[in-house]
Amino acid sequence: MDVPWVPLVGFVGTSLVALLVLWPREGNGERLLKKWGIAEPNQQQVEEGVRYLKRRRLLYPWLYGALWLLPQWGNNTTQLLVVVLTGTLLAELIALRPRRDARREATLTRRGLFDIASGWVVLLYAVIAICSAVYLGLHQRWDLLGWLALSVVAVAVITWAAVARPATGDGVVDKVLRTRSVHVSAGLGAAVAVAVTLEPRAGFVGLLLWIGMANTKPDPAKITP
Repeated sequence: MDVPWVPLVGFVGTSLVALLVLWPREGNGERLLKKWGIAEPNQQQVEEGVRYLKRRRLLYPWLYGALWLLPQWGNNTTQLLVVVLTGTLLAELIALRPRRDARREATLTRRGLFDIASGWVVLLYAVIAICSAVYLGLHQRWDLLGWLALSVVAVAVITWAAVARPATGDGVVDKVLRTRSVHVSAGLGAAVAVAVTLEPRAGFVGLLLWIGMANTKPDPAKITP
């Protein structure tokens, strides 16, 4: 396969410039935590929020660049969703290994998925993924069914990692960011399912699902220490 190196370098370079402009700072971390229910985050909490954002945004330029090395498939919306879902997956896997200087907080009870995530978000994703799989199977679209299956595996791994990764830092922030990871991955997974099933007609619908599910706030009782 001939690789268009000049467009590839230009594309990655543009992504890196965008990354520098959008690089998470304290203001971004503070807004993230306020949006997710922490009214007045302190400095340590803000640092945790910034670190969470950095893990994700640092990966995106390289993942976008990787698209140039793969066969073209789907539309731009579908490829965007897959890149962001992959970045979320890698960030959660990285978080499974806590920093050496991190202060760990043990929990007295075993943490479950619905201790941090909205049942409606998880259920809606499951329904959408199942309906998409049935539709693609009935129409014998095995190639798209394969992409759907990969996205389901990615969402499952992200969800498991968000629940199982070691607790570090502030307990309230830890719960909030776990919840956000589950909701964002479910929203991305639902958007991918819609996009591969009804593309290109439903790309916008998939984006709305992603935004709505990813921004579903946690139950305040679930983040209270």
